[in-house]
Amino acid sequence: MLTTLILILILSVLVLAHEFGHFHLARKNDVRVEEFGWGLPPRAWGKKIGETIYSINWLPFGGFVKLTGEDFDEDPKAVKDPRSFANKKPSQRAAILVAGVVMNVIVAIFIYLVLFFMTNFKTMTLPLFFDYDFAFGNQENTNTVITNFVEGSTLDGVAEVGEAIIEIDGSPVYNVADVREALEDKDGIEVSLLLMDIRPIERTFRGVRAIPQANEEGNVLLGVALSPGFRLHYHNRILAAPQHSYNILAYSLSTLGGLVKESFEAGDIAPLSASVSGPVGVFSTLDSIIGFSGKEALVGILDLSALLSLSLALLNILPFPALDGGRLFFVLYEMISGKKVKPEIEGNLHRWGMLALLALIILVTVKDVRNLL
Repeated sequence: MLTTLILILILSVLVLAHEFGHFHLARKNDVRVEEFGWGLPPRAWGKKIGETIYSINWLPFGGFVKLTGEDFDEDPKAVKDPRSFANKKPSQRAAILVAGVVMNVIVAIFIYLVLFFMTNFKTMTLPLFFDYDFAFGNQENTNTVITNFVEGSTLDGVAEVGEAIIEIDGSPVYNVADVREALEDKDGIEVSLLLMDIRPIERTFRGVRAIPQANEEGNVLLGVALSPGFRLHYHNRILAAPQHSYNILAYSLSTLGGLVKESFEAGDIAPLSASVSGPVGVFSTLDSIIGFSGKEALVGILDLSALLSLSLALLNILPFPALDGGRLFFVLYEMISGKKVKPEIEGNLHRWGMLALLALIILVTVKDVRNLL
């Protein structure tokens, strides 16, 4: 119940901040705002102040802004309304569309600023999907993080997901190849491991013992999946928050491009879909964070909130129909060509885009549920 409430609060704040960006720039550019709502319809309560209805809606997820003429292909009156979104200059419409994304970036920067003062300007550890050199900060990679246990693993119940193997029998291991080399002649022989927990702010260490086993190919294994992770240290305290926001956005774009390329080369969408999480996946992550105590839990919640805010910004700016980036694409086309796309064509593309997004959300949610079972 607590996890659900916190998740609703986080998503509501982030989406409302996004919609406030649209709201503020619409008002600045004299576009009529018909409604600014918290949650999604049906409406539970509403009050009209001036020309805008401020509402609370029954579905407590995020919020919305309704502008006159935003979907003017459905409203003939909007064609002649001088305060219609559709009748504003392309530069004004572009500013209104981008404002939501800008607000999400600003929120992320503010959260990171608070977070860094709590962590002495060190980040939490995040997965490293591909080799990447960050533009700002000192990068610290850990390449032997336990991310899963195979059935019958000798370490299952001894180690935990989120711990990294850093020594085997007193010898440092820095990557998967080092681990394999350290185990190659240890079939059935007990070994000592030094584990480092990368989940908290201040990393902790502990020793465990395990007996590796050879598989059918003769490879001596501990029965775990090892993946790389990274964290960053920032020395410029004034610019750390915007620098980290840039780092995360650039890394996310690079990772997305890499996953799309990998899926295309493999002829399989699995690499891309495996890295995408929906509401259920976010809920699971948040639930594990809340399992920490005190400061660690608060830092984890703040870090997740900032990451979600940047993810919301990145998602919305993608040039896909129904998203802000999709609408912006048509505005930029108009600015370059001097011609408007027919309203009915643009409207149909956005509607089909929305259906595609809803279908994607359903598929991702089903995938997340299966992963939890």
